[in-house]
Amino acid sequence: MVKQRNKETFEFESIQFSSKSKIPVYRQLENQLRQAISSRTLLPEDRVPSSRNLAAAIGVSRNTVLAAYEQLISEGYLEAAHGSGTRVAKMPPQAFEFDSAAHPESSRVDADECLASLGRQFRADAMLLPSARQRPQAFTPHLPSVDDFPWELWNRFSNEQSRWSNRHLMLGDPQGYLPLREAIAQYMAVSRGLSCCADQVVITSGAQQAVTMVAQLLLERGDVVWVEEPGNAPANRLLEVAGSRLVPIPLDAEGIDLSQVPSVRRQPKLICVTPGGQWPMGMTMSLNRRLELIAMAQKNKSWIIEDDYNGEFRYTGRPHASLSSLDSSGRTIYMGTFSKLLFPSIRLGFLIVPASLAKTFAYARFLQDRGSPPLVQMVLHRFIETGSFINHIRRMRTLYAERQSVLFESLQKHLAGLIKVEQPESGMHLVAQGVTKTAEAKLVSAAIQTKVDFHPVNIYSLSGNARGMILGFAAFDRKMIQSTVRRWAKALKR
Repeated sequence: MVKQRNKETFEFESIQFSSKSKIPVYRQLENQLRQAISSRTLLPEDRVPSSRNLAAAIGVSRNTVLAAYEQLISEGYLEAAHGSGTRVAKMPPQAFEFDSAAHPESSRVDADECLASLGRQFRADAMLLPSARQRPQAFTPHLPSVDDFPWELWNRFSNEQSRWSNRHLMLGDPQGYLPLREAIAQYMAVSRGLSCCADQVVITSGAQQAVTMVAQLLLERGDVVWVEEPGNAPANRLLEVAGSRLVPIPLDAEGIDLSQVPSVRRQPKLICVTPGGQWPMGMTMSLNRRLELIAMAQKNKSWIIEDDYNGEFRYTGRPHASLSSLDSSGRTIYMGTFSKLLFPSIRLGFLIVPASLAKTFAYARFLQDRGSPPLVQMVLHRFIETGSFINHIRRMRTLYAERQSVLFESLQKHLAGLIKVEQPESGMHLVAQGVTKTAEAKLVSAAIQTKVDFHPVNIYSLSGNARGMILGFAAFDRKMIQSTVRRWAKALKR
């Protein structure tokens, strides 16, 4: 019995070509036929017109049709048999390049099934991915004042360095542009009392990459890591991903409280701290606490990460000597970033590691992404070596101190009786807490209602029990700070 075919479901005469398209006509034809097969408008074993008939029907040359047919035959979409013409293949390949509507529902990817265990964790955490904003909203934390950055000067250096030559076209040193590393080493000696050489400096694409490399190179799965509670949540997440066992250590007025270390058999392989201005609570680690921490690390043969994310912005006296400068045993790794000192999109940071480990870290950087683009490193080097970096930091230190005072005074004036807030010695944010849990709930509700941006402290807490609202001030001028606090206070009175 002869198999009965359904009425032709694809009208070949309806094929249209765009004269404005840069795609050749034969490619336009093969794309339309391929899509018709993928969407099952043309079914397996359906016959297609002869090249002569199709050329006449759609107004193109026979060679154009032959070229399209030959390509589709080579891809397995069509089959040509002597004496029976050309047909759709019995089992045509899936065409992943076309719209998902072309595929049956049953063939769609189930993300939870295809992802590895880490991928499933990241899928659950993806809701925390920050949204990109062209203009920040008060009081978003972490942000420096890009409006007050000396763009004309930076652009001049950029134009100067971007006169292209072979040195721009070749891959740079994965450890980082040597003159930049030399400038960083000199700056650290002056500003932090940290004596190091360029060979110890490793340029990174920011603090997150730095933490990732430390975890990869210094930690085994299951190693114990002490972290501040609350502390640097993204860094903690990266350490967890590496298989570390995090032990949260509470804080007191002097920083990480080593008297509160739980009794455990295994000593820490790594201790992560923010001594220059604790993130997020803002206190500065005392000298006695720094020495105690170094002694403990030496005793236990632990590593310390000193995350100095905004230590330049100290408003009472000079910036403290770094923890690394006090550590004669060389077990402290200093981590710095230019994203908060200059502007977020620069995506440059650095590690200062023992000289014996520098090439190991450089090779890890080479494997990851071959290193940061040389041009931006060259521009940053010029910015530092001309004194422009130090001048900018000084100006921002004065500006941020003023903005900190404006926010502190505005909160006390307009939210008195509901809020308690302290003015730390350094940093780019304040932590405000409600005088009671009920008051804090009202503050949070009113802030959300009036689009006052903040980060809740508890998202940086492993226990999730921390209280407070993190309010950034560095990116916002006096007028915006005052008007935002007034709007927030007004909402509380409704």
